[in-house]
This record gives sequence, C-alpha cells and structure tokens, in this order.
Amino acid sequence: MRYAFPCKIQRDEEEARTAGRDRHNASFPDVHGAHTCGDTVAEIKDRLQDCLETALGGYVRDGEELPEPSDPEPDQTLVAVSPAVAAQFAQYSAMRKQAASIQELASRLRIRVRRTRRLIDIHRPADLDDIETALAALGVSLGAGGVTG
Repeated sequence: MRYAFPCKIQRDEEEARTAGRDRHNASFPDVHGAHTCGDTVAEIKDRLQDCLETALGGYVRDGEELPEPSDPEPDQTLVAVSPAVAAQFAQYSAMRKQAASIQELASRLRIRVRRTRRLIDIHRPADLDDIETALAALGVSLGAGGVTG
C-alpha cells in the first residue's frame, strides 16, 4: 500500500472577508480528521506531513483500518508520510490483515509486548531494522518498490 494522500489547500475566504487577513486551510479528503491551517501556503506545506501522519496514527491508535488514498485531483497536492512511518503503517496493516495481535507478533519475534507495541507507535520512532524484522515475521518485505507480501 502507498501512504501518499491528496490534500486540498484553499484560501479561507470567510476569514479574509471578516478579519481582513489571509488564512489558508488544508484538508485530506481520504483521511478523517486530517486538516490544518496557516497564514500562508508555505506555512501549511511545512505542516502537511505531520498533519497526515498524526491523523493516520489516530486510525492505528483506535484499531481502525488505514484508508486507501484516492488519485489526486488537479487542484490537490500529493503528500506522503515519511519512509519510517510508512514502514510502521505497513506493519500495522499486515497485522490487521492477518488478525495478528501485538502479543502474537511479540511471540513470533521473541521480544516483549511493550517493545513490539512501539514498532507501530509513530510517536516513538522505531529502528527500521526492527520494523523489517517484524514485517518479515508477518511475511511482508520492504523492497525498492515499496511494501510487498
């Protein structure tokens, strides 16, 4: 799965009319709760990846399936999560697909549950080698072309 989602950035006309200042909003139509705002488009663009990763991290926290990205419209920008976070999301998705719990994966890896839980916590960066080991235990690999399995 790819973890790049279309984002729409637009000027907040209401704010411009009522407050007399520029304000811009950004939202990811495919990702519930992924939106941010700023005074300039450049300011928003600096926040997009973190906004997307945080919102998708909420899906993981809540035990929900990660959404599939749609193709971007001409007026949308494509935003990708970082490679490390993409690997964590790939591991989470593989676990969901196999109905493998954190406890089961910890057992396969012969490591503690707490350490295994950290492998999918985007707020605690995990070592890429550890994520690759976990993915291999799930029958998935990270290759040059992305996640396979």
